[in-house]
Amino acid sequence: MARIWRNALLAFSLAVPALAVTAPSPVAATGPLVFVFNTDIASNQGLTFCEASTTKGCIDSIIIDGQSLSVTTNRIAANFIVAGGLYAPQCRFVETEAVPCELPYMVIYPVTNGMPTQSPVGEVTVNFRRAQNNNATTRFGTTVVNGHLVSFTPAKAGLRDIATVVASPAVIQRASSPTSPWCSGWIPVVDTCELPETAQSKNTNSVNILLLPGSRSSLVPPDKLDSTCISTIVNTCLIPVFEETSFGAWMDTDAYIFGMAAADRDTGATMLKIVGPHFKYPENGVSNELNLAYVRNFMPAPFLMASFGITPEEANAQSLPVTRTTGFTTTVPGTVYTPSVDGLTLNTTGIGFSTPTVSIKRVLVVKKNKKITTDQIVRAAGVFTARQFGVPKITVNTKAGMKKVGSRYMFGTVRSLTVTVRYKSTARDISYRTLSVKVTK
Repeated sequence: MARIWRNALLAFSLAVPALAVTAPSPVAATGPLVFVFNTDIASNQGLTFCEASTTKGCIDSIIIDGQSLSVTTNRIAANFIVAGGLYAPQCRFVETEAVPCELPYMVIYPVTNGMPTQSPVGEVTVNFRRAQNNNATTRFGTTVVNGHLVSFTPAKAGLRDIATVVASPAVIQRASSPTSPWCSGWIPVVDTCELPETAQSKNTNSVNILLLPGSRSSLVPPDKLDSTCISTIVNTCLIPVFEETSFGAWMDTDAYIFGMAAADRDTGATMLKIVGPHFKYPENGVSNELNLAYVRNFMPAPFLMASFGITPEEANAQSLPVTRTTGFTTTVPGTVYTPSVDGLTLNTTGIGFSTPTVSIKRVLVVKKNKKITTDQIVRAAGVFTARQFGVPKITVNTKAGMKKVGSRYMFGTVRSLTVTVRYKSTARDISYRTLSVKVTK
C-alpha cells in the first residue's frame, strides 16, 4: 500500500474543494467512484468521507466537472483516487496554547483499474468539514493549492463548518527524486528533494490541496518542540504559530513540489520554498525550454496590516517586493499587484528552479526628513501585535542618518538602511526584527 501511494505521489500535484453538510455512505453509487488512499505516516488520523458519527475533520463531498463522486472501497472499480492524509500536529495562535490541529492534504487524480490515467480533469470542488469542537485552531483558514485556485471559502466555529476549495489542474513538470520517494506535491522538508535537470513527464489532470488553520504569524517566536511528537516527513515536531487575521488567505503554484509557507524570523518576510526541474519535459526528444513557475498569493487586508503594516492600495514593488532566492543569489521575478476591498493578490511569474524560495518582504519607504511615528515603524516591522506582551523598542540607526525627534523618527540621508526592533514574541521570549527602510528625496 505504501509503495502504491508513493508511486501516486511521484505523479501528481494540484488542488480541490466545495460546500454542503451531508453524511455520505459508500453504497448504491450513481456517479463516478472515488477510492480514499491514506498514507502510512504515523501522524495520519485518516482521510475519510463524513458519516453521521464522524467527529474528526472529514471530506463532505467532492465534485469533478459537475459530477458528485461516490465513495467505493474497491480501488480497482474507482474512477478517481484521493490520496493523502489528515495530519494532526500541535499548533497554536499567538494568543492561544498549543493543541492538536488538523491539516488535511489531498491529491486527487483519475484512475483506471486503480492506476493513474490520462483522462482529462476540468474543475474540482472539495468540501471539507472541520472537526466538531470549538478549539480556536479547529478551523480551515488558509489553503495552499498545487494548480490553479478558482475560489476558497474558509471555515471556523460560529461561521461555517465546511471549507470549500474550487480548483483546476495546471501543467506540472515532474521528475522523480533520487533522494526520496516522497518528493512530490507538498512536503515540509523540501531541502531533502533533489531532482534531475530535465522533467521526465508532465501532468495536466491532478489537483493537490493543503488546508491549514491560517498563515504563519509574523511574530515568529522561538521554536518550541512538541515533546509527544514522532518526527515524520510531514511533521518536524516544531509547533507552528499561525495568525488569526489570515482567515481566507491562500496560495497556489504550478511548481512540482512545495513546502510549508513560513515567516522569516529576522525580517518577517513570508516565504514559500518550491522545487522543480530546470527544464521542461522534452516534447520532441530535446528540451532546452526553461521550466518557469508561478506563485499566486492572496492576503486578507487585516493579515496584510498585521504582518506588514500596509494596506492593499499601498502595496507595490517598492513597498512589498517579491524576490526569488537560491543560495546566495536573489532575483526579482515579475509580480502583478492587485488590491481589492478584501485584500491583496500577488501574481508572481517566471520563477526559475531548482529550489528557490519566493519571499514577500516589507520595505518602509519614507521621504528624507519626514517624521514618522513609532507605530508606523513597528507595524511595518510586522510586530505591532506584540504590544500585548510589552512595548517594542526601536534602535536608532544614527550611523545611517536616523534620529529621534521628540516621540517621532526621521531619516536625514537618502539611502537604504535597516532598523532593529526589539520586541517580546511571547510573554517570556525576547526577539529582534530587522526592518528595511528606503529613504527617498
